[in-house]
Amino acid sequence: MSSFRPLALMCILLSYSGVFPDRPKQNTLQVSDRFSVEQLVKDIFLKSKCKNVDNIRRIGNEQSVGFFEGAADIIGFSEGILLSSGDIDLAAGPNDSAEATQSFGENSGDPDIDRLADGPVFDAAGIEFDFVPLRNRVSFRYVFASEEYCEFVDSRFNDLFGFFVSGPGIDGPFANGAINVALVPDTDEFVAINSVNHRRNTDYYIKNELEDDTRRCGILYNPAFLDDIEYDGFTIPLTASFDVIPCETYRIRLVVADVSDDKLDSAVFLETKSFDIGDPVTVRAEVEGSSEPVAVETCRDGRFVFERGNLSAAGDAIIANYTISGSSSAVNGEDFNPIPGTIVIPGGRQTATLPIEIIADQLEEDRESLQLELDYPCDCIDADSSALIISDLKPPVARVPVIEACPGQPFTIRPEISGAAPPYTIAWEDGSSGPVLFTSVDQPTTFAFSVTDACGSLGDFSAGVNVQPPPTASLSGMATFCEGVESLLEVQLQGNPPWSLGYRIDGTEAALINDINTTPFHITVTQAGLYELSAFSDASCTGIVSGQATVPASDLQVELNKQDPSCINTQDGSIQLSVFGGSPPYAIEWNQNMDDPEQPSGLTQGVYAVSVTDSQGCRTSGQITLQPRIQRAADCANLLLYAPTAFSPNGDGINDEFRLFPGPDNFISRIRMLQIFDRWGNLVYEKKEFLPDASATLWNGDFRGRPMSNGVFVWRAEVLLKDGSSKTVSREVLIVR
Repeated sequence: MSSFRPLALMCILLSYSGVFPDRPKQNTLQVSDRFSVEQLVKDIFLKSKCKNVDNIRRIGNEQSVGFFEGAADIIGFSEGILLSSGDIDLAAGPNDSAEATQSFGENSGDPDIDRLADGPVFDAAGIEFDFVPLRNRVSFRYVFASEEYCEFVDSRFNDLFGFFVSGPGIDGPFANGAINVALVPDTDEFVAINSVNHRRNTDYYIKNELEDDTRRCGILYNPAFLDDIEYDGFTIPLTASFDVIPCETYRIRLVVADVSDDKLDSAVFLETKSFDIGDPVTVRAEVEGSSEPVAVETCRDGRFVFERGNLSAAGDAIIANYTISGSSSAVNGEDFNPIPGTIVIPGGRQTATLPIEIIADQLEEDRESLQLELDYPCDCIDADSSALIISDLKPPVARVPVIEACPGQPFTIRPEISGAAPPYTIAWEDGSSGPVLFTSVDQPTTFAFSVTDACGSLGDFSAGVNVQPPPTASLSGMATFCEGVESLLEVQLQGNPPWSLGYRIDGTEAALINDINTTPFHITVTQAGLYELSAFSDASCTGIVSGQATVPASDLQVELNKQDPSCINTQDGSIQLSVFGGSPPYAIEWNQNMDDPEQPSGLTQGVYAVSVTDSQGCRTSGQITLQPRIQRAADCANLLLYAPTAFSPNGDGINDEFRLFPGPDNFISRIRMLQIFDRWGNLVYEKKEFLPDASATLWNGDFRGRPMSNGVFVWRAEVLLKDGSSKTVSREVLIVR
């Protein structure tokens, strides 16, 4: 970094954990990276049906460009593209950080932002692409937001953004002769932190600062959307617009960046479907009296409606050229009367209608299509088009699958109708009409009905209803509830799937389970209690339920009794384990190896934990601590100092010397005197006042420089303990040469 903020700001940054992008949030504004940069431009940002954009490229870190939604009540439009000088994840509220920051360490600058900035440029990010306009003016909407507000207004820490357009007829001060079209309304001033804020152009500014920030700025604390968006301030929706030459190629760079340091993120929100390069005309197929664009021979004709785009001057007439698409199966002059290829939308009118008169050729044909494509004044990627379907006049067709009903239970008959000319009218034999018949039966029955389409064609049909016994659901089985273990209750189902099943636990209804297709079905035990079925139905009927199951909570428990070891490090402790309740057999697992899982013995002091699992998978645990029964150091001293029972002073480097080995936690302060005697009681070795050290050599088996013969010797040590008491330890040792 080439410059630094004041120390006070550094302290603020360090004191807030919220500067990191993984903090939890509660918000309506949401961001994601699920779209590619091509999708962001073509499918989200571009308004025109002509996809006249190309050479799309992301600028900066991939975490800085993405999609946002859910922002309509916050920034003024719902969704679109988000560009940030940090991580877009930081944009979502609440505003719980004094200065939200994500630095990517990118300091190479930007060819356009560099010309605006008074200091070095960091973490530049955005999107750039080529476009071919269809009209002479292009526009889009945006919101600028920043964490720089309000405390760094009119400082050198003035994060910047710009919308830089270059191409024919444009001659500006930026790279490739570009101009910046992000302007304060009705001025030539660029929108930035220093030009739109709580002091200047305040009508375009939304305050969202934290209370500490407002105190530093000397302004009223009145945040607009503290729970919804992170940024401390942002503009109202603004419009960028500029003149172009239709059918020429232009390039636009939409860029935001940190300036003077890489701290405190700024962002630009671009409204979805707002990048308007002009749709002079759009077209749609219609058929009067139908929601579908289906024309019918000898019955009803169709039409195409041409509508001027929103950039078209309402007072000017527009000539719209169109062609019949090569994918059309209907033939001009054979299936419909000839159409000219040009239509005029008069001045002052929004639309013009092209009628399509269908020719009754009396031939039995499949459905045909007439698709018109608009012919724009310049090349158009994915030009707007619409298709009209042409159908022969045919009687309607009705399909009703055989219905399985239960005696006396209501059901519905809903025919599936198709044919030449919707909408359809259904008349039932009982005199009623409508798309659905609600009824019930006690025996197999056939229901007659007739269908009339919009052209008056008539068809007679019937629906068959079979009668089945009511479906049944039966709950059975046993289970035990224990935390963390899945237990199941079995339900046998009869009838025609899919089934729906309801049940209650101790009288409280659980959630209804739908779309069950296999039997038996298993209910997962979620708590102890009485389980009963409460509702059941199959694909056609309400069913009958039976059975219940009482699920007890597991009563598995353990009891631990102990015999403490006599002294520190002695292996004479034991534990008695008793298991009660549950379902044997039991699996017992200790936290260390045991000679007998139920009655482990030979134990030293320490903490012992056991886990017991029964045959149902229920588990319980216990813990017990063994402590020495004798606490006085002097009483256990003979167990705290060890020596080998034999050694071999033969010079082979293995066990050549007699040594003393103090045990851990032995309370020994020092050894006052060590004496070694032969079998006749003669003193052959003596050493006084030394520390217990297992690495120290004491006796090499010599007496007055001569090796002692093989045999048994007695050693005696007088030990001073840490509590001030003394203890004498005496044992035998064997010399084997």
